[in-house]
Amino acid sequence: MVKGKRAAMLLLALALCLPAAAADYYFKVDDLKAVLTVRQDGLVDLRYAVTFTPQPGSHPVDIIDIGMPNENYELDSARASIAGTALTDIRRSEFVKPGVEVHLGASEIAPGRSGTLEFSILLSRMVYPDSDDPNYAAVQFKTTWYDGKYVAGSAKRIEVQFNLPPGSKPEEVKYHGFGDSAYKPSEMLQEGDRVVYHWLWLDRPATVPYAAGASFPRSLVANVYSPPKLSILKIVSSVIIAFIAFVFSLSPIWIIILIVVFAVRSSRKRLQQYLPPRVGIESGGIKRGLAPAEAALLQELPLARVLLLVIFGLLKKGKLEIREVGAKDFRYHEQKQEGLELQEYETDFIAAIDNENRLDKGLLRKLITGMIAALEKKMAGFSRRETNAYYQSIMNKAWEQVQGCPPDKLPAELAQSLEWLALDPEYEKRLEPYANDTILLPGSTDYWYRRFPQRTSGTGGASVPGKGFGQTVSGAAANLVGSLQAFSGALLGDTSAFTAAITRVTNPPPVRTYSSSSGRSSGGHSSCACACACAGCACACAGGGR
Repeated sequence: MVKGKRAAMLLLALALCLPAAAADYYFKVDDLKAVLTVRQDGLVDLRYAVTFTPQPGSHPVDIIDIGMPNENYELDSARASIAGTALTDIRRSEFVKPGVEVHLGASEIAPGRSGTLEFSILLSRMVYPDSDDPNYAAVQFKTTWYDGKYVAGSAKRIEVQFNLPPGSKPEEVKYHGFGDSAYKPSEMLQEGDRVVYHWLWLDRPATVPYAAGASFPRSLVANVYSPPKLSILKIVSSVIIAFIAFVFSLSPIWIIILIVVFAVRSSRKRLQQYLPPRVGIESGGIKRGLAPAEAALLQELPLARVLLLVIFGLLKKGKLEIREVGAKDFRYHEQKQEGLELQEYETDFIAAIDNENRLDKGLLRKLITGMIAALEKKMAGFSRRETNAYYQSIMNKAWEQVQGCPPDKLPAELAQSLEWLALDPEYEKRLEPYANDTILLPGSTDYWYRRFPQRTSGTGGASVPGKGFGQTVSGAAANLVGSLQAFSGALLGDTSAFTAAITRVTNPPPVRTYSSSSGRSSGGHSSCACACACAGCACACAGGGR
C-alpha cells in the first residue's frame, strides 16, 4: 500500500512537471527560401518564405525572429502574412541584432500543424563596389538561421535566389565562389530583362547560414554604397594608439591599472542608467502628454533634476511650501488645497514628508521606482527615441520664447516655461541672463517660482520672496540660479548612491549565462563575421524563430 502511494505520488509529480518541460519551443524548419531582388535605385527587396512545424509538446510558434543583413533596413516597408492573413505587429527584434520580430497573434502555429511565414522588407547599403573590378558592383548575403537546440531534423529545401538588376546579361555577370570552385549556383536563368541566380540545398540543417553572392556591371544601379575611407588623421591616430598600446603591453602593471579604471568608470555609468531597456520601442511613434518630470525621467536626467521638476509642479499648484532653515537644510510643508488634482507621483512626494518636515529617502526611492513603472506602461507601443526628440523640441521652443520675450513679459514667460527649460542639462547656466531683478522684484502677480526659497546674501538664512533684491544687479540676478543650484545639490545628498539603489531595482545588470539562446527561445542570435570574398559583403548572419 505504501509503495502504491509512493508510485502514485511520483506519477503525479511527473505529470505536474510535464507542462513546464513542454513549454519550450521545438520546431522543424521544413523549407526556407530567400529571394533578393536588386533594384535600379540600388535598394534590395528581400523576401522570405519559411515553413515551420512545431513538434508535439512544443510551445506554439507565436513570434518569429528574422536576421537582417545590416542595420539599414526600412522597418516601415516590412510586410508579413501566413496563409493570406496579414500580420501587422512587426518590430525590431529584442534578441536578434540586427533583426526584426514578427508577432503571429491569432495566426500562431500550434504543435502538429505547419505554417509558412511570408515576409518582405526593403534594404539599403547592400550593393557594394566589387573589390576585383571597379566597373562592377556586388551583393553578398547569408540566410537567417535557427538555434539548434530548438530545431528538429533537417530542412527539406533551403533556397537562395538573386534577381539581378534589370539589364543584366549572362555574359556580364558572375557569381561568388567564396574560394571554392565547386560553390556555384544550381541554375542561372534569363527571366525577362534580368539574370536570375538560384542556389538550392536539399536535406540540410537550418541551424547554419547559407551564403550567396554575385557581381554585375556597376552601371546597372544608380547607387553603390562605398564604406568611408580612413582619413590621414585617423590613420595617424590609429598608429599612435597602437604604439601606446604596445608600450603599455610591456608593462603588465599598467594593463591592470587601465582595466581597473575602465571597469570602475563603466560600473559607475551603468549604475546611473536607471530605466529598464524595454521602455519604448523604436517604431511606435511619439507618446504625447508626459509631464516635465516624466519627460526628464525618460531622458534619464539625474534623479535630483527629476525630483526638482516634481517639486516645481507642486509649487506651481500651490500645494507645497519650502523653507530654508540653515545652510542646505530645507523643510517641506504641505499646503491645503481643496479640489486639487495631483499626479500619483506628486501624492507620493507629499507622503514622503516626515514628521520633521524633511524628506524620507526610502519613500523617495519608492516614488521614483513607481514613476518608472508607470512610465513603462505609458510608453508601451511608443518609441523612446522619437518621444525624447519631441520633448527636446518643446524645450528648445521654450528657450526661443524666453530669448525673444520683452522684459516686461519675461516673468510670466518664465512662469510658463521654467519646467521645460529645466530639461536642458545646462539650464542654470543658460538661465542666468534672464534671471534678473525684473523677475524677482515684488509685482502684482505672485509667480510660482517666487515661492522657491531665495537667498539674499548667500547665507543659509531663509528670506521672504522679493525682499532684499535689487540692491545690486549681479547679486539679485544670481539669486534664483544660485538657489536652484544649492537646492538641487542638497536635495538628495549622495545622488550617485541614491540612483544606484534605484538602478539595482529597475535596471539590474543581466545575469551571466553561457547559453547562446535567449529566454524566449529565439533562434541563434550571436553575431557572426562575414568571411566575404569581396567588398560586397552585407551578409545576414543573425537568426531567429520562436
